[in-house]
Amino acid sequence: MDGFVGTPVSTLHEPHTPNMAPTSPASTCSGEQVTLADIGAELRRMTALMVTKEDLTRASDTLHAALKAEVAGIKSDIARQDTRITAIEQRAETAESQWQATDTAIRRQGDLILAMRRHLEDLDNRGRRNNIRVRGVPEADGAGENIAESLTQLFRIILREEAPDHFRFDRAHRALRPRTADGTPRDIVCCIHSFTLKEQIMLKARSRAHWTYRGAEVTLYNDLSPLTLDARRALRPVTSALRDRNIPYRWGYPFSINVRRHNELISARCPEDIPAFLQKLEIPNITVQNWILHPLELRPQPQRPPRRRGRDPQDHGWRPDPAQPEE
Repeated sequence: MDGFVGTPVSTLHEPHTPNMAPTSPASTCSGEQVTLADIGAELRRMTALMVTKEDLTRASDTLHAALKAEVAGIKSDIARQDTRITAIEQRAETAESQWQATDTAIRRQGDLILAMRRHLEDLDNRGRRNNIRVRGVPEADGAGENIAESLTQLFRIILREEAPDHFRFDRAHRALRPRTADGTPRDIVCCIHSFTLKEQIMLKARSRAHWTYRGAEVTLYNDLSPLTLDARRALRPVTSALRDRNIPYRWGYPFSINVRRHNELISARCPEDIPAFLQKLEIPNITVQNWILHPLELRPQPQRPPRRRGRDPQDHGWRPDPAQPEE
């Protein structure tokens, strides 16, 4: 600073002995070369490099324009997303209303199908009301078996002195399935013309677990629809619990299981009724198979072999089948 103001440093301070090594001549005279002009030039240069108000204004305007463009783009994207979300919400509301209508229609159709199933099952059982299924009667070899005569003898054994002079069968045949490999006789299904006589036979037959005929144990059953048998098979755990508690029950038509307790009729017609049925009878809950959703698999009915359309060519009366081309 001595070089700037022109006053020697020695006139401002007391003389003293320096403790450091003496400086070189170049270092002592470097400060004397800086002038006020140099300082002013340096200050002007530094001032020129400083940011001015106009620079800040231009930078602020540029940033504002960039931000404005970005915000406009974001607003445009939000508007498009809002339009899409509104359309999606409208479609969702429409789909929900359609789904509710479809669900209601499906439930209504399910109720109608269940009602039709029960009605068809009841019609099938009514068509079999005169039938008796006889199990255990030995099966004769060949086609010479007289089923009507065998049934007449068996029913006379059951009815004894109450047997009529003549049994009229509308039809009587073995079960329509192939013979088993172990030789177990097929069931006999017979339709008795008189429903009163059929009920009389079944009433007497229930007095024993089985009857002896031709050295074999024979059992009589009502001929029921496969759907009814499937439902009864699914309710075996329930009927076993009822028998263990000595609770009498009866089967109803259309299908139901009925128990009368304290002058109240307790019934179950479908799998959904079983929990309430067991609760009223104070029986722990029992899981049963849904016999409506998982019915018995229908087996294909046996069919007769295809009939020949023509006769043997050796026969003089043979004529070619018009539906078959001649060779």
